[in-house]
Amino acid sequence: MLIFPVDRNKLVASGKSRDTKLNHATVQACNFSLMDKPMIERITFALAALFLASLAQAQVNPIPRTGGLSGSVSLGAAYTNVSSSFYQHDDSARINNLGSPQSDSNVSLVPRFDLRYTLAESRTQFVLGNQIHDVLRFDFTQLLAVRQEIGDLGIVSAGLVFTGIVPSEVWSDPYRTGADRNSSDRDSRGIRLGWERVLGSGFNADFTARKIDIEREESGRSSTLSASQIGLLDRNGNSLQLRVSYDWEFAPHHFLAPGLILGREELDGMAMRHDVTGFKLDYGFNSGSDIFSASLYLAQQGYEEGHPLFGNRKADSSDYALGVNYLRQGLFGTPWLGAYISASYGKSNSDIDFFDAEFTRVGTGLRFKF
Repeated sequence: MLIFPVDRNKLVASGKSRDTKLNHATVQACNFSLMDKPMIERITFALAALFLASLAQAQVNPIPRTGGLSGSVSLGAAYTNVSSSFYQHDDSARINNLGSPQSDSNVSLVPRFDLRYTLAESRTQFVLGNQIHDVLRFDFTQLLAVRQEIGDLGIVSAGLVFTGIVPSEVWSDPYRTGADRNSSDRDSRGIRLGWERVLGSGFNADFTARKIDIEREESGRSSTLSASQIGLLDRNGNSLQLRVSYDWEFAPHHFLAPGLILGREELDGMAMRHDVTGFKLDYGFNSGSDIFSASLYLAQQGYEEGHPLFGNRKADSSDYALGVNYLRQGLFGTPWLGAYISASYGKSNSDIDFFDAEFTRVGTGLRFKF
């Protein structure tokens, strides 16, 4: 599955080189604004990685020397075309069979925020922002964390991840055919631990553990499966993810960040339980007022047991996603105002057609930095 390092929310680095240095967080924040719907939940959250770096994590930004409140807020619009059997949208409530997924399109508002409060003397920073776990399944959370700089050892962080004020929704029984499927709230919450610039190097690592709870988990109950078979489809459980990346500024204003993503979806249903192995590569350019980023994500997803509705075949998949973003900061001579345009595409090819997923997205909007 694709894992995007879209987990760092900041578009411009903080600190002395605030307007010229491009870092991992810069690229990730650009990519982050590509997605907005609360999720495709194509079967669980198998990707859990980052859209090329889980760019929404609010890390790898140096802690500024000046204390106080900082951050950014953006608002835009995006056109999205999604092909997924698990995509929760009114137009896709009814399916006629368990074959390949249907396609749905929509235009939506895309609000994003990254708020930080810094205690300059103690080198401490508090962060509240968005985080992307699985772009193909539209699995997004909020992050509330504290970051602490420890001299040349780097920056360590600890925080809470949670669904947010508005819960995400999934189909209570995504396999129901011939009638409208019902929605159910999906809640996820847990902890996230991170270490940026490990021992003064360019390496970064973070670990996220979440508990996933679906209010009305009814997968397979509309079918003729036995009770034990229905139990194999339970999407509740735990989600674990480890990400390791390396930030490399290979030329002035040019940045590369390759990374590895390892995930484990320890879900109650054995047919839903799976491992994820992913690779991401981010590229970024920052001239101060112009910021460009491009991201690539590749992943494999392997399931433990076969799916009883599909001849006991496993839903193993190969996933990829890519995105490009351009931000122009300083519109009309105002340093706090910027505009962005972004485009992304992703696809998941599963051994079960019903689990295939594909999305195309184009968006634009304004960004306010303070």
